[in-house]
Amino acid sequence: MEKGEKRKEVIKEEALNLFSTLGFAGGSVRDIGKKAGVRESALYNYFSSKEAILLELIGDAKKESVGVELLTDELLELLSKPKVFIEKFTDSLFDHWSSTKQKKYLRLILIEQFRTNNTNKISINLLIDETIKIWEIIFTQMLKYKFIKKSEPQILAQEFVYPLFMLRLQHLTNEKVDWKVLRKKSDLHINYFWNSIKK
Repeated sequence: MEKGEKRKEVIKEEALNLFSTLGFAGGSVRDIGKKAGVRESALYNYFSSKEAILLELIGDAKKESVGVELLTDELLELLSKPKVFIEKFTDSLFDHWSSTKQKKYLRLILIEQFRTNNTNKISINLLIDETIKIWEIIFTQMLKYKFIKKSEPQILAQEFVYPLFMLRLQHLTNEKVDWKVLRKKSDLHINYFWNSIKK
């Protein structure tokens, strides 16, 4: 990564720290520059405005929300054991969502979706929709190989992901995660869901 790219990443990181704590209105370009070690005037070499920083952060949050990189070859090989695959991929998602950066993205979007002049349509759906798309593909494959009852993949994905996302909101917004409770609730959801769709 070149020096300019590194500086831009530092600016984004400090903006994310600020916005996820105080919201977009809670900090100025000067505050971001000060935290990032960049003069306010120099910051405009990287971003045209504070809004541009926010939009790039929202784009990053959307891009990184699914954890597509979590679908490793090792995990994909488990598709022939669909319940095991669901359990392992869900565990990977929770691990991904529990990272400090993911928690900040979530807080940022939760704060900003209620901003009265939210012209950029910032919504929690930015995080949910991408995850649903991945699970829709997964359930389509499970249908193809007749592992599950005939159903609409998109509806299956929604029915599976929404409770996971509620668990994310309930357990992964805290600094300290009670993994035992989270895994127990997750297992109950997976078992119930799997029993309702398996052939």
